[in-house]
Amino acid sequence: MLKELKLFKGLSESEIEDFLNENNAIVKYYNENEYIFQQGDIPEYLYILLNGVINVERMEISGKRIIANQFREDNTVFGEVYLYVEKREYDYSALAVKDSKVLKIKKEALEFNKGDKYSRTITNNMLSILSNKAFYLNQKLLIYSSFSLRQKLSKFFLLISENKNSIELKLNREELADFLGVARPSVSRELMNMQDDGIIKIEKNKVTLNKEKLEEFL
Repeated sequence: MLKELKLFKGLSESEIEDFLNENNAIVKYYNENEYIFQQGDIPEYLYILLNGVINVERMEISGKRIIANQFREDNTVFGEVYLYVEKREYDYSALAVKDSKVLKIKKEALEFNKGDKYSRTITNNMLSILSNKAFYLNQKLLIYSSFSLRQKLSKFFLLISENKNSIELKLNREELADFLGVARPSVSRELMNMQDDGIIKIEKNKVTLNKEKLEEFL
């Protein structure tokens, strides 16, 4: 299973175990609604979701929740950006939406200039992970910059579809609204309008996409 982790691509199972043992990495179980880290905490670890569901979210002073991301896929790396920036505090919290199992690796183990026998491989893998995160954040910025809610939803569906004609929508309506930064009733109303206009078809959590029509709103 460890070989499936993107951070350790190119290392053998025994090499991965050696690295984790040498750096005192730990596996921790988090209960539903338990925080992995919170806004204002000082970054100390890289986190890898082994199983479960994690929301990365922020509470504004007004009490409004903004969901930056939701992780459901096993072996997802998170919290990595804050290990390499000068700012010392998290701007977001990571919350276990369901019971979750997380691998924690100390920040010091992932220094680019550490120079141990695993450093080059792990550094290359980390650069790939950070590049993919930067691409994702750029795509999300494009969603936020949309002028209309329909345009936001269209870009969102195309982003997560990965060239498929249907998706399983894993965010509920409230979470989707918080992800897009809009009111929940507006999201529900616009989804129904898009269905009436033949742009999407909603069957429980399955959303079938008319990509030709969706792309009109890019």
